[in-house]
Amino acid sequence: MAFEKLFEPIKVGELTIKNRIEAAPTLPVLAHPDGHASKALIEYYKEKAKGGAGIVTVGESAVDREYGVTHAGQLIIDNDKMLPYLCQLAEAIKRYGAKASLELCHGGRQAIPALIGNRKPIAPSPLSSPFHEILAGQKIEVQEMDLAMIETAIERFADAALRLKRAGFDMVMLHGGHGWLLAQWLSPYSNKRTDGYGGSLENRARFPIEVIERVREKVGSGFAIEYRMSGNELVPGGLTIEEAVEFAKMIEGKVDCIHVSVGMMAEPATIPYFHPPTYLPHAPNVHLAEKIKRAVNIPITCVGAIIDPETAENILKEGKADLVAMARSLIADPAFPKKVQNNKSDEIVPCIRCNECVGRVATFLPLLCAANPVTGREDELSTIQPVRQKKRVLVVGGGPAGLEAASVAASRGHYVTLVEKNEKLGGNLLLAAVPPFKQDMRRFLDYQLKRVKGLHVDVKLSTEATPETIKAEDPDVLILAVGAEPRMPDIPGITNPNALWAGDVLAGKSDVGERIIVAGGGLVGCETALFLAQQGKRVEVIEAMGEAAEDLNPVSRILLLELLAKQKVRIRTRVKLEEILDDGAITIDKDWNREKIIADSVVLAMGLIPRIGIVKDWERLASEVYAVGDCVNPRKLMDAIHEGYNAAVEI
Repeated sequence: MAFEKLFEPIKVGELTIKNRIEAAPTLPVLAHPDGHASKALIEYYKEKAKGGAGIVTVGESAVDREYGVTHAGQLIIDNDKMLPYLCQLAEAIKRYGAKASLELCHGGRQAIPALIGNRKPIAPSPLSSPFHEILAGQKIEVQEMDLAMIETAIERFADAALRLKRAGFDMVMLHGGHGWLLAQWLSPYSNKRTDGYGGSLENRARFPIEVIERVREKVGSGFAIEYRMSGNELVPGGLTIEEAVEFAKMIEGKVDCIHVSVGMMAEPATIPYFHPPTYLPHAPNVHLAEKIKRAVNIPITCVGAIIDPETAENILKEGKADLVAMARSLIADPAFPKKVQNNKSDEIVPCIRCNECVGRVATFLPLLCAANPVTGREDELSTIQPVRQKKRVLVVGGGPAGLEAASVAASRGHYVTLVEKNEKLGGNLLLAAVPPFKQDMRRFLDYQLKRVKGLHVDVKLSTEATPETIKAEDPDVLILAVGAEPRMPDIPGITNPNALWAGDVLAGKSDVGERIIVAGGGLVGCETALFLAQQGKRVEVIEAMGEAAEDLNPVSRILLLELLAKQKVRIRTRVKLEEILDDGAITIDKDWNREKIIADSVVLAMGLIPRIGIVKDWERLASEVYAVGDCVNPRKLMDAIHEGYNAAVEI
């Protein structure tokens, strides 16, 4: 087997795990309002077990509804009424040979009052969380925990762990990372106490160690405990890797496994580093796990943008960790482990690290995936079957929506023809995949193209669809995925040679020179600006609206703006492009101040206009017609993929 280490069993405490892959804890925001597991949530986790992971860890579940809840749609494990649902969840996971685990969490200062009955969050010190104040839209007053609160919180963790054991779970993860309550006590950044729980590392470690010891006392030695921690909190005055190593030594004899992540939720700048977006390299946090592994003799789990089997195998072979935890990789494709084990790695749905999943969950929306339209909808879509009546399906447009529609329709048994006017399939994905930091997108495009080919879709390239050619095909079903065209403002100089569309710049069709104005500060404009700045160009972005990259999810946006700043890209908002000159442009700001900016070229990234006229003209050319993707309304890749899928499953 090519990935021998990945599928080698490992002992965690008294448990034998069938392979080294852990489905990392994810919060799908699918629980019922009272905190019990819904059928949708159970099906979501069941797919990860069915897909072959050795451990499936249910994500971020609250131990206390009074003070610990951090999200809407979150599991709450604080009373025995939850036992029947926990039992169903554990059974669904264990059915496929995976070990069932669940991540116990308490929000502490990172709780939002509206989710805890408008109570003041509790924490070791009365310091609020800047990020959660942003989410709440208000200042949050935090109360310092007294000894009674400390004892209650310890019991909440221990009682919840025992509840898991009674429900049939094999192990528990204690969430001591990302700035949650256990981490708040350990961190010198958030723990400013002067009593026996503050000051020295030994004192700051007292509360998490008391939690661990009380959990062990309740669950016994046969029930495995995995402790999650941040190897570095990435903030001045926060927990460092040096102290993290010392803490790992303290708990080595008390837990069965240590799971090493990074950062803290309270400080937004750190969040992208534990959900590494496409702008960061793969597996950027493994070095932290490696340092802790060198210091202790229990299994160490690493996590963070491990999205291909080769990387996972090398981490294990090089002894940097003992297990690899995958979150977004198994959101994009829960069957990732099974496909690797069966030598079908090329069939894995690639994670593109767009963080649409993270962005939705952060704003309390149910988890969805841009690359996989079934994720988060497993229960809803479980009844889709191969067709009984095969139909002739004509898909017009080979962008992401058209590719998805063609593939899904063909996989269900229909006869599918895909017509594309250009010489290549891919549409705007071809452009989105150009920058070096978007190679995950390139992998996804390659996957889409390979899937279409493997399903024997009749692809006709360099073929312009017309009403006449559509009628000649005589389709039973017509799917229109004809896309959109660049929005070009009606301003002086728009036809100048130095006025360039961002798509042509990404495609390498235009020479931009050394000084560039990017007009349009949305995702496309900002990514194009970063692409050019990383080539050494001097770039300025102007955006007519109030903020740049507002169409990007908040986690990835934080890092994109940080990288643009590091590249010295100037971003000016509430500034409009008024005229394009031979040597630059005239801009006007919100106060009607005009300014001439010298530049070699003006790159236009001002959005797209849907080809809705084509849709209206062609909507009667078949008895069953669907319009999908940008021709409906230009949006994100997730919208295109989901609409293509939704149309195909209705046929």
